[in-house]
Amino acid sequence: MIPELEPDEFVSFLGDLWRERGWNVSMKERADETHFVIGKRGDGKRGVIYVFPTTTATVTERHLKQFVTFCRKRGIDVAVVATQGAFAEGAQRIAGQRGVHLLDRETLETTVSEGGFDDLLAQYTETTGLAAVFERLRDVGVPVPEGLEDRLPDVGAAVAGLRAKVGLTAEGSGDESDGGDGGGTDGDPGDRSRLDQVTDRLGGIASGSVPAGVVPVVLVVAFLIGATIGPAVGLGGGLLGSGGDAGPGVSAMSTAGANATVDARWNAETRDGLSVNGTSFEPPDGQTFLLVRLNVTNGGDSPIQLQQSAFAVEVAGQRYGRQPLDGVTGFPSAGLFEPDESREVWLVFSVPADAESATLVYDGELMLRFERDSAITPEATVPDDG
Repeated sequence: MIPELEPDEFVSFLGDLWRERGWNVSMKERADETHFVIGKRGDGKRGVIYVFPTTTATVTERHLKQFVTFCRKRGIDVAVVATQGAFAEGAQRIAGQRGVHLLDRETLETTVSEGGFDDLLAQYTETTGLAAVFERLRDVGVPVPEGLEDRLPDVGAAVAGLRAKVGLTAEGSGDESDGGDGGGTDGDPGDRSRLDQVTDRLGGIASGSVPAGVVPVVLVVAFLIGATIGPAVGLGGGLLGSGGDAGPGVSAMSTAGANATVDARWNAETRDGLSVNGTSFEPPDGQTFLLVRLNVTNGGDSPIQLQQSAFAVEVAGQRYGRQPLDGVTGFPSAGLFEPDESREVWLVFSVPADAESATLVYDGELMLRFERDSAITPEATVPDDG
């Protein structure tokens, strides 16, 4: 079977797999952390993959019945349910009766092999650098949080901080290769460097075999297992914590997966009113503001323009465009982004006050991938200098 993937990577892989098969694809995360991969083809056919992306998920008979009803009401031609977990016996029975295709990792392996999609799968399974180091550490039981490689501090700064904190200088590094006194050959922890002590606690990873790039990893793991040198590189609860909510009932629909040229990390919350640089704004009667802040990165090799008008919010099947605010905008520089440029922008929508859920959508031509980031604080701000 194919290797286990991170949940978001599994969803992106399924989306890219359908693109390779000629589908135009968008993706929607649902409130229960399942996803829809929605496909349309040139011949008019419509398809949906109902994705349970975790290895602990069990797809039940109830899930299949609800999905069959959904597909019938929406006129879906191709219905697929995919999971990295398992299908209950009842789910398999309903799928066989109603013509729903089931995909687990074993079935996907056959699909990849028969379709010649090995190169596509390799984009999601090949790991290098710190990602590979983390994977090895997890294999030996070290509790490294998922996605931590994207949140580590700069390697050089981490090493410098470590040396300053625990005295790993040229004179006191404890290098055993020249028989120096710092080696601590008698086994007394007091005669050994703090780094040696930490790496011993990681299950026998010798300090002499740890490359410089792995030092931040050691520090993070040391933080998790109770070592006290984490503050040397500024590690704390904020780095390892999950943050706050991304807004009640709010999801987002991407237009691309791993092949995205634009990444938009986002967070959202509802507001009864807004104050921007001293000016107050109120939503229309019976509505509330939905404030969305995005950290946008242009990953392409040419400038792009991300237009506010391309964004909307869908509530109960109806779409709501952005709410203009007199005299202020959350898209400075007309939404222009240079290659590799990252910048935060924001949008405001007026939606029904009794809305139970909302989906952020993008209808532009750019290949854009949304990723919820609870570390982003939804704010509507405009620099005083304009």
